[in-house]
Amino acid sequence: MAGATVLVAVVATVGLSRVFGPLGHPQPRSTGTAPVVVPGAAPALPWPGRGQGAVRLPTVGVALQSGPEASVPIASLTKITTAVVVLRDHPLAPGAPGPTVTITPEDYAEYDFEVHHDESSVPVHAGQQLTQRQLLEAMLTQSANDAAFALATWDAGTVPAFVGRMNALAASLGMGGTRYVDASGYDQASVSTAADVLAVTAAGMALPAFAEIVAMPSITFPGVGTLPNIVPEVGVNGVIGVKSGYTSRAGACMVLAADQNVHGRTVPVLVAVLGQPTPPPVLPTTTTTTRPPPTTTTTTTTVPGAPPPPPPPPTTTVPPRPAGPTTTTTSIPYDELVIPDPFKFTRPVVEALLEAARRGVVPVLAAPAHQPVGSVGARWGGRVHGVAAVTARDAWLAGWPGGQVASTVTFGHVAPGAGPGTVVGSAAYALGEERQSVPVVLAGPVPEPTWWWRLLHGR
Repeated sequence: MAGATVLVAVVATVGLSRVFGPLGHPQPRSTGTAPVVVPGAAPALPWPGRGQGAVRLPTVGVALQSGPEASVPIASLTKITTAVVVLRDHPLAPGAPGPTVTITPEDYAEYDFEVHHDESSVPVHAGQQLTQRQLLEAMLTQSANDAAFALATWDAGTVPAFVGRMNALAASLGMGGTRYVDASGYDQASVSTAADVLAVTAAGMALPAFAEIVAMPSITFPGVGTLPNIVPEVGVNGVIGVKSGYTSRAGACMVLAADQNVHGRTVPVLVAVLGQPTPPPVLPTTTTTTRPPPTTTTTTTTVPGAPPPPPPPPTTTVPPRPAGPTTTTTSIPYDELVIPDPFKFTRPVVEALLEAARRGVVPVLAAPAHQPVGSVGARWGGRVHGVAAVTARDAWLAGWPGGQVASTVTFGHVAPGAGPGTVVGSAAYALGEERQSVPVVLAGPVPEPTWWWRLLHGR
């Protein structure tokens, strides 16, 4: 009798362990999804008819150019690189003044030279103390060459040493068509391409202090007062910067940036045009004067008792000297004549390019809610019994037509008996620098055998 009782107890114990014992841990498996291509056709961009242009959407991974590019002078667009080098060497928090820079006699001599050679500058004097930010504001919004000189010598000791850092930065960004010889761009040997200019502009816009300064419609400079940004487009029609440049050899050059908001995402759009035509310079005034014909006055005096005066000699009529124009001339070289608005023809071109590029940014449904991206299964009865793992919500990105979304699925630990809606991992979607991650959840419970099946078969 006792043996039978023991036998029943053993059978009962085995049965209970079969019925209530845990199965092996459920194992997740990714099934992947079909590649997602950004829908639509790329917009027809209104490239400039002369010079060169480029478009860059850094976060979307798009870089386009109007055609084969030659290295050309870029004038004051050079100062974008100057600012990036300074801010990488001396990081500046948004709104912070930064270190104090004392204007040296050499800085003042540079300013004095620029004033007498009609270069863009802001008034400074030896011994004056300015902050890093004040000099950056003057350089980026006023295109002040003396501010570029002061920042370069403050940062690296000499302009040649600083230029070495500029070229090193260009090389690190893959700017193969770029070579700098000065910090301001006044030297025509500082050359680049539209695509290269946007590469360093994107690096600048990624620095909060740079982006903050180039977005300023005006600045206040010590001893001068309020100065408007020389790029009047800043702050208008969504434009958030950045810079213009002009010399007679470079022509008109301009870079603009704007944010495009798509489905709750903000996409920066950058455009550049180089070598744009400019209006003719103002020639010296031509003055015409008329010389009046000469006049002759004859006075006759009669003396009493004197013989009458002899008759006047026969007169010969001499035609008066014809009036002739007098023209003023100038010795000013043609290249140095004043152009009132060098960007008159450039603004419509760069604004149209920016607007078209903004319209090209479209929303992309990388994955709809409840899309299967994998499965979670438990092994019993000699095979795996699984349930779908799905996205918990829509995944949206912003993109450019033709781009392709990359996706990855990562699973975590799944406990036995997990039910529907249990988060078991995440799905990540990427397009350029655009990122979106959504939870992955179970579409139902992980299948488990019935108690009767367990009792008869175990696991």
